[in-house]
Amino acid sequence: MNKNRILIRLSRKYNTTVLRLYSCIGSIFCLFFFLIGSNTLADDKKHDLAGASLEELLNFELITASKIARQVSDAPSAVSIVTADDIKAYGYRTLGEILNSMRGLNITYDRAYDFLGGRGFSSPGEYSGRIMLLIDGMQANDNVYNQAYFDHSGLIDTELIERVEYVPGPGSVAYGNNAFFGIVNIITKKGTDFNGAQAAVSVGSFLTGKARLTYGKQFSNDVDLLLSASGLASRGQNFYFPEFDNGDPLNNNGIAHRQDGQNNQRFFAKLQGRNWLFEAGHSRRHKDIPTAPYGADFNTHYFYTDTNKFVAGQYHIDLSNNLKLSLLTDFSDFRYHGNSLFSGEYWPDESIGRRWGTEAKFSGSWFDFHKIIFGVAFRDDFQRKIITPAASSDHGRQTISVYAQNEFTLRNNLWLNLGVRNDYFTDDGNAISPRFALIYEPLPEHFVRLSYSRAHRTPTAFEKFYTDGEFLLPNPNLKIEHVHAAELVLERRWGNQSRVLASFYHQTTVKPIQTTPYSSDFVQYLNTNGARARGIEIEAEHHWRNNMRVRASYAFQDSEDGAGNWAINSPRHLGKFNFTAPIYGDLFRTGVELQVVSRRKTHLGNTTGGFAIANATLNTNRLIPNLDISFTIRNLFNTNYVHVAPDYNMPLSTIAQDSRNYWLQLTYEFK
Repeated sequence: MNKNRILIRLSRKYNTTVLRLYSCIGSIFCLFFFLIGSNTLADDKKHDLAGASLEELLNFELITASKIARQVSDAPSAVSIVTADDIKAYGYRTLGEILNSMRGLNITYDRAYDFLGGRGFSSPGEYSGRIMLLIDGMQANDNVYNQAYFDHSGLIDTELIERVEYVPGPGSVAYGNNAFFGIVNIITKKGTDFNGAQAAVSVGSFLTGKARLTYGKQFSNDVDLLLSASGLASRGQNFYFPEFDNGDPLNNNGIAHRQDGQNNQRFFAKLQGRNWLFEAGHSRRHKDIPTAPYGADFNTHYFYTDTNKFVAGQYHIDLSNNLKLSLLTDFSDFRYHGNSLFSGEYWPDESIGRRWGTEAKFSGSWFDFHKIIFGVAFRDDFQRKIITPAASSDHGRQTISVYAQNEFTLRNNLWLNLGVRNDYFTDDGNAISPRFALIYEPLPEHFVRLSYSRAHRTPTAFEKFYTDGEFLLPNPNLKIEHVHAAELVLERRWGNQSRVLASFYHQTTVKPIQTTPYSSDFVQYLNTNGARARGIEIEAEHHWRNNMRVRASYAFQDSEDGAGNWAINSPRHLGKFNFTAPIYGDLFRTGVELQVVSRRKTHLGNTTGGFAIANATLNTNRLIPNLDISFTIRNLFNTNYVHVAPDYNMPLSTIAQDSRNYWLQLTYEFK
């Protein structure tokens, strides 16, 4: 067919383009390292985050490293941070877009959800993702699928984010279950960051619109208030899927017509005092699904609706000169509703997850050269309900956790971090997670970090108990899976404005939970043979005194499944390049980014070609009093590219991604 010839030619064309862009990335790295070497005599004066902010990033309190504030330079892992200024400069609209810009991470979108991959694990459709999502230190994954929401189903508008921290590697010592391959922590802004009311209106491609209203203020008693509400609506696109163009008149010649729309509503409130914090959030997203997953009728009304609500509180107090206490408690409510048609029959699908938890953590400094952290936590997942026409289940559980960590100062430039955690689950038993980290500064501004850690993830309620009564069968006998990981991080900094780091890692997964192939008579989650991943990540960053910033990274990852085969949807090469600079003083700012992804293996065993995507954003800065304008072009060169489809999207092996698209936002501050 002519369509197939065109697709083949496009594939060859863009494979050649990807190779050229790899060479371009290499040249950029060489130029970048030269620029770093030529700027070692950087000004030591501190700058605000809108300018040369690397020093401030290095001195940020890192909540996720050990659950008690730590310097980024002292953290055992190679931490990545994206700030509010980066979010504005590059026009990021979702948490997924933010994470996709970070070293070693990649997002896979199946026209329903964003799935996060990193360090060799990137299986599309894995709801848990094995990444823990935190909002100001509170766990945000739901308790039915353990899913983290990175797209428009997420709880937080990107305009409310102060920074996003990504700590790669197992984090179960600090956070327990599901901190398997890494931790993502969203730090939200305060009311003082807005100091009044702010309204924003956005329009974009595919008939997309969004409106947001935010109010922030700090009162005379130092209490800080932030309130925000927003809504988004998009009609989406029409898609042609040749796999469904099989002559069946019900399949509309393979065209999914108006089956890609979505809308969401969000509300967020934050009230903060000197030693306490209260937060509440609500998010609801309705998404139409054009890909007819699980063998549903094609080009029919198939949709998902996800609703997340939470309230959380924190209280911090100094019990003595040598002992600090932090108390945390939270409650969350998750609702999912799906609707689809199979052979013309209506199939409703519902899930309800509710939980509450509390934690007390202590930080002691009774002894010289020791920082001691210990704590106890309780979590009650009192409802994990799944309802289908075939069956209904509701299996609650409780978790009791104790943990301890001690950082020894062996010398003035050598630190040893030891930690261990025990989680007891009423349904799955005990899981012990140790961690060892050695941090060494052989020369000023040279850092060496060596770490070993073990993490765990319990089977989700969906993996254990979901069934459609025919193809997907439950497996209540699933066991806990574990990962063992070792990492070596080398970092070099020049003054306050430049740094280069390299990370070498090796991780092995024991009894990973996966489904049997979709082509078998039935599908069931099983504990399978162990998988392995190893890789190298390199990143360089520089901030100029004139407020230009550049960051470039490259990741090589070699990942194998339990049979020793190349892991599905695991690109061996990832390249990222971000550059932002002011224009005409501070009246405008431009942000340009390039993302390169190599070829990947699909569930059918074939491979899909690599691709390179460029994005560009132009912001005004008070060009008009109280009004900022932002214009973003994504997929600047209109690259034709695909993501690997989850196995439940059979017969699809790949899913087309967005062509060139635009986003215009007007933000007005009432001063």
